[in-house]
Amino acid sequence: MAKGKNSKVSGLVIILINVLAMVVIGTILVLLTLRWIKSYTLHGQYITVPDVSGMYEEEAGQALASIGLKYEVTDYKYDKMAVEGGVIEQKPKPGAYVKDGRKVYLTLNSGKEPMRAVPDVADNSSLRAAESRLEAAGFKLDKTVYVDGDLDWVYEIRYKGETIEAGTEIPEGSTLTIVAGNGNPVESIEEADSTTIIDSEFFE
Repeated sequence: MAKGKNSKVSGLVIILINVLAMVVIGTILVLLTLRWIKSYTLHGQYITVPDVSGMYEEEAGQALASIGLKYEVTDYKYDKMAVEGGVIEQKPKPGAYVKDGRKVYLTLNSGKEPMRAVPDVADNSSLRAAESRLEAAGFKLDKTVYVDGDLDWVYEIRYKGETIEAGTEIPEGSTLTIVAGNGNPVESIEEADSTTIIDSEFFE
């Protein structure tokens, strides 16, 4: 009877030891896994992205590489206020926190002002249609100038005060002036001559 009781106690002790061992081993495995993840992802270790705007590509690349970051030029745009070849945009932006080895994407100033051809709207378009086509082409519009003629019919397109022909290439975003009719009839030469007052002394 005592022998059976001792046997049960021994079995219970073995079970408890095994459970305890499993708990200890499980805890160790969890701690090791968390430590590995922390090491692998550099948890809590961040780099502040520097501001490289205005720098040339090589200079910006060196500045980023010196703190463990990489870079890639992804686009070129025109900015008249920046130096040609200089950085005008970057992603992530300056001050952002990133991991070591992260790539910073740069946009450089092309230095070449984009040109656009002026659409053919003079003498074949209404004011509204001309405005729509010119704005769609990337141009800005100044206040419309009105002259005698058919109401809202476009007669000219001016750039810097000069009339320009359709197809002329000018800088994108330039301001154009539309010359349109105000609805007043245009007085012809014949009409002007018929109303000319002639001095009676001309016949004497």
